[in-house]
Amino acid sequence: MLKIITIDTEVQRKLILAGGIIDPWVAELNKSWEHACESLGERKLVVDLTGVTVISGDGRHVLNNMKNHGAEFICRGVYVSHVLRNLKALCKMGCE
Repeated sequence: MLKIITIDTEVQRKLILAGGIIDPWVAELNKSWEHACESLGERKLVVDLTGVTVISGDGRHVLNNMKNHGAEFICRGVYVSHVLRNLKALCKMGCE
């Protein structure tokens, strides 16, 4: 299961994720991200991954797309920090 909470302020839109970024919820995250970007305006997009427990290859692909489009990430823990630091390499090796 993946829980996605959106918090809007004047300067940012924050997506707070909790659970696993795995199928079938990867598609839901992608939809939420696309929707968040539609009305973002001048605000920055921040993705809080402190509650994420697992990330699949497809999940890494979505996170990499978010990163490439300027999203900023907040994370805690060795696993998620490792995935974020190595998104580009991990996606070349195993993103679908």
